[in-house]
Amino acid sequence: MSAFLAVSIAPNAAERLRHPVEAAVACLGDAVAFRDEAEDGWVVSTEPLGPGAFTVSLSKLLRTRDADLSTTDVAALLTGPGSGLVDLLPPFAAAHRARAGGPITVANDWLGFRQLYWWRGDGAAAVSTSARALAVLTGAGLDHAGLGTQVMIGWQIADQTIYSGVHACPPATLATLAGGALELRQYAADVSQAGPAPKLEDAVAEMADILARWQTAYVEAHPESVLQLTGGHDSRILLGATPEKLRTGMRALTLGSDTSPDVVIAARLAKRYGMRHEVYRLDEHAPPSPAAAHGLALEAAKALETLGSPMALAPLLSVEEHLDQGHRLSGLGGEVARGFYYAGQPVGAQTSPALVERLARWRLFSNESVDAAALDKDFHAAASAHTHATLKTLFPAGDWLRATDHFYLYHRMHRWSGAHGTAAAVRRHFVNPMFDRRFIELSLGVAPADKRDSLLLGRIMSRLDAELARIPLDTGLVPARLGTRSMATRVTVATATARKVAGKVRQRLTDARRPQLGAAEFSDLVLEHWRADKSVCAPLFDLPMVDRTWLDGLLSGAHGAPATTVTFLVNLLVVAEQHKA
Repeated sequence: MSAFLAVSIAPNAAERLRHPVEAAVACLGDAVAFRDEAEDGWVVSTEPLGPGAFTVSLSKLLRTRDADLSTTDVAALLTGPGSGLVDLLPPFAAAHRARAGGPITVANDWLGFRQLYWWRGDGAAAVSTSARALAVLTGAGLDHAGLGTQVMIGWQIADQTIYSGVHACPPATLATLAGGALELRQYAADVSQAGPAPKLEDAVAEMADILARWQTAYVEAHPESVLQLTGGHDSRILLGATPEKLRTGMRALTLGSDTSPDVVIAARLAKRYGMRHEVYRLDEHAPPSPAAAHGLALEAAKALETLGSPMALAPLLSVEEHLDQGHRLSGLGGEVARGFYYAGQPVGAQTSPALVERLARWRLFSNESVDAAALDKDFHAAASAHTHATLKTLFPAGDWLRATDHFYLYHRMHRWSGAHGTAAAVRRHFVNPMFDRRFIELSLGVAPADKRDSLLLGRIMSRLDAELARIPLDTGLVPARLGTRSMATRVTVATATARKVAGKVRQRLTDARRPQLGAAEFSDLVLEHWRADKSVCAPLFDLPMVDRTWLDGLLSGAHGAPATTVTFLVNLLVVAEQHKA
């Protein structure tokens, strides 16, 4: 795992910051391979670095559309204006120092998908791959606004963390540490729709060409690559973007049981194109013991810097230890091209506080929020009020559907998917051609009416491989038909949309959450361990935001808790452990 912490100090900095703070270093996880101390600061890395100049990649993937890059290539980009960094596929991050004692420059990718964090203090500043390390370094307490956001939506927005004074680096950031100060500079503007929307067929042609170029170049350079193949649309598009001559013998990976739609559909596709299909059957492996599940949950919370859902990641950690961590091709980002938040939203509306409020109630707060009964009432009320107010500042003015696209990309994708993607990016080559910046530009540029109901993606799929586009997805929908506006397609899509809306209504009326795959089962195991050994939960009773009476009832078995609430408590246990250290 590539972990990094750099601290710059001025003469007036606190004495305790002048040398590595071991509790902060411990948050980097793996054994430290490099330490460097000087009068003006110090650096710690889990990657071996040179004693003077160094360039270190903080993610496995260093790739443009056509070629892999070396750290020498990246060093040249970091010492220039930085504009060339937009060509690197997220997730990407790197750190560079030209000479011993010189300024340290750290950069992330254009989307900020590879998470980096920063802090400024009196005569000192720091940048790290670990928000927890910065919190321990500075003695920062909890940021109740960031913690409240996590309570309401399960992840972070803007540059928030749950630690006071610790911030996530914005997308396309060049951060320079020197003389106890930190300069943040954006090397590229946010991707946004500017000017008239491109013609649909022009966008389809260019987007299909981008994906085909990516897949061809990458698979030819890395024939051992594995395609994560499911029954869904995004991985189908990546398969369609792979030339048939390269599909033969290509490895495909699917998680699930023999009867799951993902496995059934992926197996048929693999057989059709002569691919080597590998199925990881979750039902063939015994679940971890409650104590082991608790340990994995804490490990997952730390990997996510306590800013995501350990209940979503922990089941995957137990799976990934059995899987090859080489080059993994996966579809992520198709949501930007299909309008993730469009369902149930008015067409032609302009962004307004009322629309943000409605989206928050029905979509943002419905799946991963914490049970209000578990929380101090005043804390929960403040969390709700602050999160609602903050959300209203994050949606751009203008066309409402385009505003939801922007929010999805620069908040949900940047902070929620990014937190989980970062945990994968330091373990394997995490390759997602749909993160090509031009592909995203076109996705945002196409008129919302041409994205809705997967019209755009259906046409891209048909252009890439018309035969493959005629094979139904796991939803029963057919990509080739999604790319048309026939009456039959309209009826089919309307029926599917109505089912989704009805499900959301039921979810809202019953105050139900929808945890990620495997999270509920893992949560039950963790809770079983807590009830068997209540001492592991003792720190939670000292936290003012948790309702102690509710917690007593949970541990006694008087009531349960949704996985989203157990997730929050696991994150708080890690916070309490850090504070104790």
